[in-house]
Amino acid sequence: MRIGLDLGGTKISALALAAGGVELARQRLPTPADYTGIIAACVTLVRGLEQKTGQQGSVGVGAPGVVDSQAGIIRFCPNIAALAGKPLVADLAAALARPVRLANDAGCFALSEAGDGAGRDARLVYGVILGTGVGGALVVHKTLHQGANAVQEWGHVPLPWPDATDIPTRRGCGRLGDIESYLSGTALHRQLQEKLSKPCPISALQQGIAAGNPLMLAVLETYTRRLAKALAMLITLLDPDMVVLGGGVSNLSFITQTLPRRLPHYTLTPQPKTQIAQARHGDDSGLRGAAWLWAEGEDRGQSTVDR
Repeated sequence: MRIGLDLGGTKISALALAAGGVELARQRLPTPADYTGIIAACVTLVRGLEQKTGQQGSVGVGAPGVVDSQAGIIRFCPNIAALAGKPLVADLAAALARPVRLANDAGCFALSEAGDGAGRDARLVYGVILGTGVGGALVVHKTLHQGANAVQEWGHVPLPWPDATDIPTRRGCGRLGDIESYLSGTALHRQLQEKLSKPCPISALQQGIAAGNPLMLAVLETYTRRLAKALAMLITLLDPDMVVLGGGVSNLSFITQTLPRRLPHYTLTPQPKTQIAQARHGDDSGLRGAAWLWAEGEDRGQSTVDR
């Protein structure tokens, strides 16, 4: 059995998976404000799942922010300040008396979709999260890729090939013109508000698209063009077999339907073979991916950090 924990700003979710990715049980608790409370909540969730299932499981943890999987530390965590710089892996492993693995939530998302999701038949899968922020990670042959710096922050590189409509640029992570400042859910809401002169929730956006609202469609056309440029850069650099889209913005059918005709304008290949797909597991992908940090049948004594 494999257990995944997803550390969020308001809640900690836990999921137990059997062989083949079959869900056995799940639980969640509010996220405590203090570090000691977070460790205790994680232990409570793991013990609760094991009591429900009658099995002991490996434990993987997904968290937002800049995660150093090799050191077992979250160096920067905007949503859970108490975790920043703390030896999360070592402390949780000691509390549970077993190894624990840690990865960024975008890495967990990508690993889930490459393992038994939309990219399960692909060799190289790049997972993209278009949510409150923008994240991404690469999975190679069902193994989460970790480089020398243990950082894959696609959302914090500049938007490629900016044109007049992309200027003036905005600040995302503190630097001008990064992808997140254009493509996050927060950015999309801002763009809609500027165009409509009033707030526009996603539910109203969906209705507006169905009704053919020209102002909303214009915003989404611009958003999709920018997304196509950002994805074309990824495809040019990494040449993945598949890009899987997740996060709330990816649920807008207009974007997924329009993207295929936009993408060839920016790729070197006139008809790129990289497939673009929506996440199969939706909001569960990050949680499932945390469990997938341990391969089926893997010895839990191997390592205390991510592969």
